[in-house]
Amino acid sequence: MSHLRVLFIGLLLALAASFSTAAWAAGSAAATAGDARLQALERKLDNSLQTIDQLAARVHELETQLAPAAAADEADRLAKVESDLAQMTAASSAATSADRGLAMHGFIDVGIGTHNVYDPARHGATVGAVDFYLSPQLGERVKGLVEMNVEVAHGSGSVGVDLERTQIGYQFSEAATLWLGRFHTPYGYYNTAFHHGLQIATSLRRPRFLAFEDQGGILPAHTTGLWLTGEARDGDARLRYDLFVGNGQHIIGGTLDPQAAGSFDGQVVVGGRLGLKPGGVLGDLQFGVSYLSGRVSSEDNPGLTRLTAAGLYAYYDTDSWEHQAEYYLFRNEDLLGGTGTHRSSAGFVQLGYRNGLYTPYVRYERTALDQTDSYFSA
Repeated sequence: MSHLRVLFIGLLLALAASFSTAAWAAGSAAATAGDARLQALERKLDNSLQTIDQLAARVHELETQLAPAAAADEADRLAKVESDLAQMTAASSAATSADRGLAMHGFIDVGIGTHNVYDPARHGATVGAVDFYLSPQLGERVKGLVEMNVEVAHGSGSVGVDLERTQIGYQFSEAATLWLGRFHTPYGYYNTAFHHGLQIATSLRRPRFLAFEDQGGILPAHTTGLWLTGEARDGDARLRYDLFVGNGQHIIGGTLDPQAAGSFDGQVVVGGRLGLKPGGVLGDLQFGVSYLSGRVSSEDNPGLTRLTAAGLYAYYDTDSWEHQAEYYLFRNEDLLGGTGTHRSSAGFVQLGYRNGLYTPYVRYERTALDQTDSYFSA
């Protein structure tokens, strides 16, 4: 509208100028005709200027009236474009989800050799396990994690199925996610970093005392309960925390059981972990502390032992090096036999060098377990 206004005013000014020029020429050529004709032309010029002013005012008035409508129309068009784009994106996402379904990941463990670390009497080819896991996004803040392991029992060769992890979590923010279900107990570094898929770990076997429960591990690798986890950031530095509470462990046939079906003795285990990744020149290093405590029962003794374990861990990871170390102190209280408190320790150090497809490593493990401790004897 502003361009039309300028053009219109320009035409009127040109018209007025032509009147003025004609009046001046006529006065020069026929001055003797008197002032009457000149005055008439001046009146016409005044009338033309008044007309121009009136038209300019009218144009301004129309612009003022039409501007909001034009802006509203522009906003409507923009909103429609955004709405169409959102619908197209939603339709595309729905089509993609429908086409792809829920992704499933997995690992297989097969091998052949002259020595079986779990059963020295056996030789030849072996099948260890087939491990599947799903990580569905159930909502904007709700997510899940399911790990199912079909494994061959060492010694007997029988096949069993375990729901190693079954979790549903709600993410309040990056600083807090609450999980419910069966999860890997958050202590140290190794237990939550490396799950049942052997491919992701540097070594084919876990440190002996950190083995899973059905492989003779002395710490509860799994817990059934609630787990709150998150981290805070300050530049490159990260401070991570974990807090958990769950069903107390139960010893069945010499094996720890996290009581995924529910606790029948009402005991609980509680604990937590605090880890720091400093960032900067120490960005490849992370270290922390962990703690857990709870009453452990057995088939014959409902309140066998109060298990208490405190640990330190460190993990150093670069393109060429992978070093890790963990150390735990146990202070177990005999609740039935009257033998008092027993102290034990366990730890390992592993140093690895990444060299293309291969990562040679060396690991040293040591456990010093009090054999009079009813927890370890059970």
